[in-house]
Amino acid sequence: MKCYDCPRACGVDRDVKLGVCHGGRYARIAEVIDDFEYEEPCLGTVTAVFFGGCSLGCSYCQNSKISCGVAGEEYDDAALAGVLSGAKNPLDLVTPSHYLGAIERAYGICGKTERVIYNTSGYETIDAVRRASEFTDVFLTDYKYADRETGAAFSRAPDYCDTAIRAVAEMRRRVRDEWREESGKKLLVRGLIVRHLVLPGRVKNSLAAIDRLADTVGTDTVLSLMSQFTPNGIGEPRVPLNKIEYKIVVEHAIKRGFETGYIQDFSSASAKYTPKFN
Repeated sequence: MKCYDCPRACGVDRDVKLGVCHGGRYARIAEVIDDFEYEEPCLGTVTAVFFGGCSLGCSYCQNSKISCGVAGEEYDDAALAGVLSGAKNPLDLVTPSHYLGAIERAYGICGKTERVIYNTSGYETIDAVRRASEFTDVFLTDYKYADRETGAAFSRAPDYCDTAIRAVAEMRRRVRDEWREESGKKLLVRGLIVRHLVLPGRVKNSLAAIDRLADTVGTDTVLSLMSQFTPNGIGEPRVPLNKIEYKIVVEHAIKRGFETGYIQDFSSASAKYTPKFN
């Protein structure tokens, strides 16, 4: 069957050949990391399943070792169901969008697991968000670009700005935030977190992204502003983020009235925070 699951809409029959995302019929898992913790403490400790390949393919990707090309071991539907149902912690699906069909089939075998986090670039169709919401408790999504030029320059996706904001709005419509106290910590058990990575030399893009989020999904949305950009030595940008650039973006988010969110210590802009893949 021809695949139109992502906005690339490559139309490839993935039973026969790989799509633009480097994905075939069955999911490829590059790594499973237990006891994984995010920059957002409200997610708690998770079991992170890193899928190989990617439908977006950003030039600066920190996980380029697994996102560019055919990476990982292929799991048929039954084997994937075993991974999903056997997770030690709440399940975190990292870059899962290009394997949405395989994940749906696996959940048809094993049933819904405890808590599922859908960790996505934000480059989603409305139909994909609808389908993912059937098994997702928390959407952990990026909103990377608010202008066509930046999306084209770094992800070959001039349509990202409009496509992703529609997807994020659909996520907001489908999951409302639910919190609970657990071991003295406040956990988001259902809802939406929007991440934005501040890129060097692109402060205007970040300011516009914050404005679009405020106007579209509201300032009560959990916003995670990330300073951890690290040049990957492969693509652009090739220079580190400046502290002043990040400060300007943080101050703008506060000015716009975001109520709940996270900012990072600038020391996080280091390759030591990039996951190590076997």
